[in-house]
Amino acid sequence: MTNSRIRTASKLAVSAIHLSPIIVIFLIPLTIAIGLDIFELFGEAPLALALSTPLAFVLLRRFSPRALAQQLAAL
Repeated sequence: MTNSRIRTASKLAVSAIHLSPIIVIFLIPLTIAIGLDIFELFGEAPLALALSTPLAFVLLRRFSPRALAQQLAAL
């Protein structure tokens, strides 16, 4: 029973490692397209900037070199 759980967990981890670059490659253009649609919808108004600023801050904080170094150090 535990052997199958270990195998399943390791297979899921390996598949996640293999799929993560593919997901990132597809998510970057998707987020750019969504951002451009928001700007087009609101006519590049300050409201669109106000809506997209928190998302930009979250992405910059999560994927900054400092945050990545801290995550790698925690491993």
